[in-house]
Amino acid sequence: MTKRLFFHILVFLFLCNLFATAIPYPANAKKKAIIVKAAIINEKLTTEWKDALITRMSKERIDSFGSLQRSLSDEEAAWKKMIESKAAAWNEYRDSLAVPFKNIVLADTITVLLGYFGDDDAFTYRNQIVCLDLTALYRAYGNAGIPENSSRIDRIFAHEYSHLLHKQWAAKKGYTPITFKDSILWECWYEGIGMYRSLNPKWLPAADSLSTATNLALEELYPVFTERITTIEANPDLTNEEKNKLNANLSRGPVNKKWGAFPVAIWLALEARGQDKNLVYWINHGPRSVIDLAKKYLPAEYKKKLNRYFK
Repeated sequence: MTKRLFFHILVFLFLCNLFATAIPYPANAKKKAIIVKAAIINEKLTTEWKDALITRMSKERIDSFGSLQRSLSDEEAAWKKMIESKAAAWNEYRDSLAVPFKNIVLADTITVLLGYFGDDDAFTYRNQIVCLDLTALYRAYGNAGIPENSSRIDRIFAHEYSHLLHKQWAAKKGYTPITFKDSILWECWYEGIGMYRSLNPKWLPAADSLSTATNLALEELYPVFTERITTIEANPDLTNEEKNKLNANLSRGPVNKKWGAFPVAIWLALEARGQDKNLVYWINHGPRSVIDLAKKYLPAEYKKKLNRYFK
């Protein structure tokens, strides 16, 4: 070995050691993962699933079916199998779902918890769990094997994953709704971004144009949206009964009947123009975005009324 070659080898080894020291890469570095987990052991619901339901139904009702023992129906098992097959694909588009939530980071491992007997097809629990109810999925959408259900469950996951991101955004910003108006605007915003992710493409704009079905739905919802939002702003001392009536169908019911979530979802789609990075501003603007987007997109007659109450 010549002295020149020996010298070059020493320099190479020195540089390798330098880079290894400057940019360490632990062998056990974590990787993102979606873990699908059945909330059923020995044909009984787990405590984790019952805990997840505690804010969604009465304790008495949870206790009434929590002690029951039964196996999954064939239909529920089919939904379970399809969801399990989705884990790798869902994990791949976590980064794209996070684009509007700039600098918001979730846990590396997200659990998709599968249970039954609940009312809602999907919801979130804590900050890293998406819950999917196999009974509710079959009841709402039929057999898992129906062709459109494959893309539908992808959109449902995207909806709930966006809720996890939004929860983390609120925690990072220290945002907590205080008044009834705050809670309504938050629900419009929180469910609006979720619905933006889960809407069937037939509702979404194409080249900045809305379909006839979408326009008809908005024509029906705009007066409801305007009336309820302005009523809430003008009346800070509403009774519980009045609050319940005003909140009804904000984000529940048929897609085109959700007076709060649907318009916001469409407005976000119009703002995005196919590029989710365009939504970063609106996400960071918080629930006030609901009013600002309404002022931008409502027809003149409803915008005029809104402007009387919101400056």
